[in-house]
Amino acid sequence: MSRNIYDIDPAGNVLCTYNGESRESLKAHQTKVAPLHALLNAFLPAGYPHSVTPDYLPYQTYDSLQAFFSSISSLLANRAVLEGLGVGDASSSPTAALILKITSDTISRFATILFAHRLGTAIEPECKFFRFLADVLNDAAQLLDLLMPVMMMGETRYGLKLGVVVGSGVLRSWCGVAAGASKASLSAHFVTQRSSLGELNAKEASQETVVSLLGMLVGSLVVKVVQDRLVVWVLMVGLLGVHLLMNYRGVRCVRLRTLNRQRATMVVRSWLETGRVLGPEEVSKRESILQLRIGWGWGRGGGWTGFGRMASKSGEYTGTCEFGTYGDVKALAGWKGGYHSYEFEMEGYFMGICHRGGSFRMRIALKEEEGEKKMSSSARANSPLEAWFDAVNHAYHFDSALKDGLESHYENEVPLLGYTSEEQKGTVFAALAAAGWDPETNALETRSPVRVRVGDGKKVPIPSEKDLIRQPQVSKKD
Repeated sequence: MSRNIYDIDPAGNVLCTYNGESRESLKAHQTKVAPLHALLNAFLPAGYPHSVTPDYLPYQTYDSLQAFFSSISSLLANRAVLEGLGVGDASSSPTAALILKITSDTISRFATILFAHRLGTAIEPECKFFRFLADVLNDAAQLLDLLMPVMMMGETRYGLKLGVVVGSGVLRSWCGVAAGASKASLSAHFVTQRSSLGELNAKEASQETVVSLLGMLVGSLVVKVVQDRLVVWVLMVGLLGVHLLMNYRGVRCVRLRTLNRQRATMVVRSWLETGRVLGPEEVSKRESILQLRIGWGWGRGGGWTGFGRMASKSGEYTGTCEFGTYGDVKALAGWKGGYHSYEFEMEGYFMGICHRGGSFRMRIALKEEEGEKKMSSSARANSPLEAWFDAVNHAYHFDSALKDGLESHYENEVPLLGYTSEEQKGTVFAALAAAGWDPETNALETRSPVRVRVGDGKKVPIPSEKDLIRQPQVSKKD
């Protein structure tokens, strides 16, 4: 009895067919692969397209295009730097050029540490923004590089040139941190159960190598032909404009499944208005990439604070919400000078609210989970998403909440977030997973998480892996 046996790849494509009447008479027929398809296999993840998410190819296409234009512009910028450092000028001092380079590298390394410390925790939740920001920083550094040739190495210009070199180096160091961390988050998003993150990153490196080589070939011709400084500036502005456009379109293609502040606000507000939970594809078309709001203070008030904006149903009241400490909640609830303010406590968090005119501010301090809740995967009370859901819900109803003032509302509507029942919230959280979201991943806190311990102040032991999987035993008496 004859039968066919096949070798298949992760995508289900037949690599080889074996057929025959017996095991001894089996004949192998290798599947012919078109040369173009074989070439693409060297640059695409194994098992493509089934091994990656659907938004992988659009993003990589735009990412390759932006890398091509960036390669050309970087050659023009590098030539300007060499000219500014005195290459080809017999009167220039190699020692002065070396000192410039050492100073720039030293300050850039400290800038890298500072950037990672202050904004490192915000990169993964806002990876689309930081991926775009990385190229903005890189392009700004290249524009600074173009200023180098117009500065002479004389004593009167040395300080100015030092500032340009250091500024360019700092921007590039920030670009490196933002690009590396955000790319890692995006790669993790593209990976599915059928693919390997390491293999996907390796193939992406191969793609970048080919694109960079093509860019260098074209850029070499451009550098040789274009010599006039005015033409160089016009060309650079055009290249950088196309570069940023390709990068923007690339990040717009990505349909992330995690709920950060902006996406969670859009999903909850849509449910409040229509009773329907939006999916990742719908939200990706609506979310903003370019918003920016960063505070550089050294205290808890510094760091990343963007995308925490909310509005009431009518849009008459707008404000922001942030996660913080219990001290932040108390401070906000204690504001005077014409502000209406108060605080309240829920099962999993504290919230402080202040309001004046058409604006409001909220602060959330999450409670530390108790040992029993830590061992329960279904515990939701202390989750950032639960608190954010309540904050959006409350902001949405500010129109009715403020008709008699906050104090009156607080007295008459305890608990304050009684607009939505626990059953309704449970339905929404179940619908999130059904719509394709990943509600278990915390992408809402953009600073180092702080929890409020209520009780005697003793540290609650973190359960071990054995505790989490251990089943309760019931003793039986004879």
